[in-house]
Amino acid sequence: MPSSFKKLIGLTTPQLAQIEEVENEPPFRIKQIASWIYAKGVRHFTEMTSLPNQLRERLARTCSLDRLPVVLTQVSSDGSTRKFLFGLSDGLQVEAVLIRTDARDTICVSTQVGCSYGCRFCATAAMGLKRNLTPHEILSQVLIVRDEIQAAGGSGHFNLVFMGMGEPLANYGSLVPALEVLNEDHGLAVGRRRMTVSTVGLLPQIRRLASEPVTVRLALSLNATTNEVRSELMPINRQYPIEQLLPALADYHRKTGNRVTFEYILIKGWNDGVEDAKRLAHLASAHDCKINLIVLNPHSLTNLEPSQPDAVQRFRDILLPIAPAVTLRESKGGDIRAACGQLSLAYGQPPGQP
Repeated sequence: MPSSFKKLIGLTTPQLAQIEEVENEPPFRIKQIASWIYAKGVRHFTEMTSLPNQLRERLARTCSLDRLPVVLTQVSSDGSTRKFLFGLSDGLQVEAVLIRTDARDTICVSTQVGCSYGCRFCATAAMGLKRNLTPHEILSQVLIVRDEIQAAGGSGHFNLVFMGMGEPLANYGSLVPALEVLNEDHGLAVGRRRMTVSTVGLLPQIRRLASEPVTVRLALSLNATTNEVRSELMPINRQYPIEQLLPALADYHRKTGNRVTFEYILIKGWNDGVEDAKRLAHLASAHDCKINLIVLNPHSLTNLEPSQPDAVQRFRDILLPIAPAVTLRESKGGDIRAACGQLSLAYGQPPGQP
């Protein structure tokens, strides 16, 4: 497909209405086009059978339904997790992950190639930031992985977590249009409560996101209960420390009705002590936040170690009587470097190997 063709994947319904190929078409026709692109996921304009032939031909002459090419797919040994490597037009690559359980399918989506925030536990951070993804590149990931779910006999309903490569709120200009398309009835019709955006704690964007029309769930990558430790693990804390983030999270809850989740990676000797657990429990209780515990997934790009099982159990036991909701997340896909914190475009070696 010539590069001059207009990529329709990534456009919101109002943006579709502005392209010259549909000039003077009624609003219902624009919604039909959006539904064919997103809800039905067609690959060719000839499949848009509810459109007049002349309109289909006009679109085909100058527009594209192309998605990102899938360079490689890996499947975990237990079959629960698939990792997809996508090629980008400039030669860069990016990853997304599908996690399948009896209860639900979850797609973990990337928003950037690499990341600039330097979190010590994250393999993506070691790459540095290459660039932001476009709405086309974000939504292509979802459409392709949705096809995988349906091909495997799934319903096509899924949860979406923006927890892949990159900091979603640092790519705000692409994230918000993608959320709009995902939520629209004639888009992918993903419910707002089935989409979660994770952030290291970009304060201005958190406040801005609370006022967007599509109000999704928000997860703060907290990982420590003191500024001293959090700043060592996550340099962004020096700019937006914990005491500044908490009021913004409370405002987000108040404005959107969505309780915020504290994501907390348990790291041996850093944040898994008794006092850490007590402080986290009280923080969550005081701000009505859920807690999502994740044991550090090891990889060769960090010298940090996962908490030991007895420390994890002790930590969880301290939280449970105090915190409003606590989940210990079972990591999936570690054998293919698809678990939380492992995405780094590394293939072919076990997670602990360079």
